[in-house]
Amino acid sequence: MQKIRPVVPLILVFIVTLLIAATPYDQIPTIFNGLVPVGSKLVSQSFIRRDSGEGEMKITMINVTFTASKRYNASHTDFDSEFRFNLDELVYPEVLIQTQGKYYKMALESDIESVRKSYANRKSDPTISYDTPKETKYPWGWGITQRVHHKYMGAGSAPDDISYHGEYLGMLINGPVIKKFKFSVSGVESAQEADQWAKACAEQIMNVTPDQIQ
Repeated sequence: MQKIRPVVPLILVFIVTLLIAATPYDQIPTIFNGLVPVGSKLVSQSFIRRDSGEGEMKITMINVTFTASKRYNASHTDFDSEFRFNLDELVYPEVLIQTQGKYYKMALESDIESVRKSYANRKSDPTISYDTPKETKYPWGWGITQRVHHKYMGAGSAPDDISYHGEYLGMLINGPVIKKFKFSVSGVESAQEADQWAKACAEQIMNVTPDQIQ
């Protein structure tokens, strides 16, 4: 049986080339500062923007990433919670967006399947165990959360510490603009905390125009 090769649109290769050529900034745009969770601190951040061409052939490439952490206040478990944010944004001639949009959608579905498998394949052991993941669809994409048991290993008995992991993938195509984003959360106290942060990030991305990301 003949194998079908995945199609990688040339526009994606072009995006990577432009971003590599661009000069990164050491701080995220101020318009995203409100997405850093209260009580956490930024441990890494990056912003890349590149504008090229003119008129109808003008191209804008944007990448914003950051990781924030805060201490997890558990009874007997010692670690930091983490919040990871990644946004790739492209402004390109609309006619090309229309022809390439389907490839972005295919890539998103492939990414979702990869994350789904990684959560399903997590193996419990004597120190940690994982509940069945829960998936949720959103107007802007998809998310998955999982309850994690950190088992008490000291003398006597004590209840497990509980934390949650979550991962969220989304994409918006509006006219000449494609916004592709990914958020991940680990070690938070509830699935609601992870979900609310991801929703806030997605809403901010939906409401911000490329010109506002400076």
